[in-house]
Amino acid sequence: MVGAASVFSIGPNKVKHRAEFGIAIDKDYWGIGIGEALTAACVEFSKSAGYSQLELEVVSDNTGAITLYRKMGFIEFGRNPRGFISRFQGWQELVSMRRELN
Repeated sequence: MVGAASVFSIGPNKVKHRAEFGIAIDKDYWGIGIGEALTAACVEFSKSAGYSQLELEVVSDNTGAITLYRKMGFIEFGRNPRGFISRFQGWQELVSMRRELN
């Protein structure tokens, strides 16, 4: 396995229209289209499941992922300067992004 993606509902009933998206690709396989294919599949799944908004968070240093997400229609709506703590780099900024599906 070289990659995985998931979509899950945000909250039980109050925010049924929103889902969160996550993806991970083995670094040896970056840049060959796997991330784009998984993202497209998750967008289509989310639409068919009735969600109207797909959201994600990404470390601000991950410019390749941010470029992919923008290409796939996601827009930035916020940042959290202490959103993630890495055992290698300490605190890292998270970028919050969303894509409207309707």
